[in-house]
Amino acid sequence: MPSPRAGDDTTAAADRDRRAAVPDDVTGAAVEPGGLMSPELRATTIGVIALVSLHAFEALALTTVMPTIARDLDGEALYAMAFTATLAAGIVSIVWSGNLADRRGPRPPLLIGLVLFAAGLVLAGLAPTMHVLIGARVVQGLGAGMTSTALYVLVTRVYPPRLHTAVLAGFSAAWVVPSVAGPFVAGLITQTLGWRWVFGLSLVVLVLASLLLARMVPGLRQDLVPVPWRGRALGCSVVVAGAVLVLNAAAEHVDGRSLAVAAVAAVVLVAAVVPLLPAGTLRLARGLPTDVALRTLAFAAFSGAEIYLPRLLTERDGFGPTLAGLSLTVTGVTWFLGSSVQGRWDARFEVGRTATVALGLMTVSLVAMAALVAVGAPAWTLIAVFPVAGFGIGTLYPRVTAQALGRADDDEQGFVSSALQIGDSSGGASAIALSAIVFAVAGSALPGSYALVIAVMALPVLVATVAARRVR
Repeated sequence: MPSPRAGDDTTAAADRDRRAAVPDDVTGAAVEPGGLMSPELRATTIGVIALVSLHAFEALALTTVMPTIARDLDGEALYAMAFTATLAAGIVSIVWSGNLADRRGPRPPLLIGLVLFAAGLVLAGLAPTMHVLIGARVVQGLGAGMTSTALYVLVTRVYPPRLHTAVLAGFSAAWVVPSVAGPFVAGLITQTLGWRWVFGLSLVVLVLASLLLARMVPGLRQDLVPVPWRGRALGCSVVVAGAVLVLNAAAEHVDGRSLAVAAVAAVVLVAAVVPLLPAGTLRLARGLPTDVALRTLAFAAFSGAEIYLPRLLTERDGFGPTLAGLSLTVTGVTWFLGSSVQGRWDARFEVGRTATVALGLMTVSLVAMAALVAVGAPAWTLIAVFPVAGFGIGTLYPRVTAQALGRADDDEQGFVSSALQIGDSSGGASAIALSAIVFAVAGSALPGSYALVIAVMALPVLVATVAARRVR
C-alpha cells in the first residue's frame, strides 16, 4: 500500500470536515458531541482510558519489579530481553492489527488483542523460568500491539478531529494513577505477596477494562472494505522483530563475533522497517514522515534510559522495588502535565516550536542524568532530573500523533496508526537492545556503565531536536 500523503492545509481541512460527526454505527445518530464526556462519548472515553491505564500499570509495574524477577529466576543476563521481547512481538501484531482495522474496523483487532494480553498475563504469573517468562511477554506484546493500534483507529472513527488532541492527551492522563500508584503497589505486592501477584492484579484490571468497553464494542461493527492484505508488510514485520531479538541476544555474551552479528541485525532491521513506515521517514522528510520519526526517536531515547534507572537505584543505592519505582512515578506525572498542556491549549502553540522545546527538554534531561551518574550524585538528583524528560515526551506525543492521524484518509488510518506504533516498538526495542550491548561492553561497572548507557540514549533525541521544525 502506498504511504499516505502528507497533504496540504486544504486537503486536511476537507478531511476534518468529512469526519466531523460521530458515525451513526457508534452513537446511533450523526451528532457533534460537546466534549469527551458528553453523553454520546462518555462510555467510549471511559472504556479506552481504562484500557490505556491497564497498559500503563503493566508497563510501570514490570519496570519496577523486573530486577527482582530476574534475580529470583536467575535471569539477569536476560533482563533487557524481558522488555525487548514484548516490543518485538508488538511489531508483528501492530502491522496485522492496522491491516485488519482498515478492512474490518477496530473491533476485531481490539477483541483479539484483549484475549492475547490476558493469556500472556496468566502465563507470566505462572512462569517457572526466565525463558518461560519471556515467552509470556511475547504473548503480551502481541496483545498490546493489537489493542494499541485499534485504539488509534477508534479515535479517528469515533471522535471529531477537534477532540483528537484532547483524547490523545487523555491517553497520557490515563498514566497518572498507574504512575503514582503502580510502582508503589507493584513494589508492595512484590515485597509482601511476591512478584507473581503483580500479573494477577494486571489481569483484574484487564477484566474491568473489558467490561467497560463491552458497551462500545458492538457499535464498532463494520462491513468488509476491499483493502488488500499487506503480505509484504507482515513479512517485513516478522523480519524486524527477529532482528530486534538478535540485537538483544548479542548483549548476553559480548565478543567480536556477537558484535558483528549485532551489526548485521541492525542493517537487516533498517531495511525491513522501511516498508512499514511512510516514505521518507528515515531521511526525516517534511510532514507525516517527520511526525513518525520524532515519536520514534523520542520513545527510543526514553525507553533505553528508563529501564536502567530503577536498576541503578537498586544496585547502587540499595533501594527496594517500592522506592526504586519512585522515579517512574514522578516521571509519569510530568508526562501527564506535558500532555495536559497540549490537550487544552494546542492551538496556542505552533507545532514546530512545540516539538523543538519538548525534545530539547528531553536532551537536556538525559545529558544531565549521564553527568550526575558519572560523578556519583545522590539518588534524589536523578529522581528530580528524569521527570524533565517525561514532561518533554508528554508534550510531544499528543501533538504529533494528532497531526499524523489528521493526515490520513479513512482507508489509511490503520496504516498511519500502525506506522506510529511500529516506530515506537522498533525504536524502543532497538534502543533497549543497544543499551544492553553498551551496558555489557562497559562491564556493568558502577557508575560508568549506567552513565554511558544514558549518554548514548541522549543521541537519538538530540537528532530529533535538530529536525523538529520539519513537522510543519
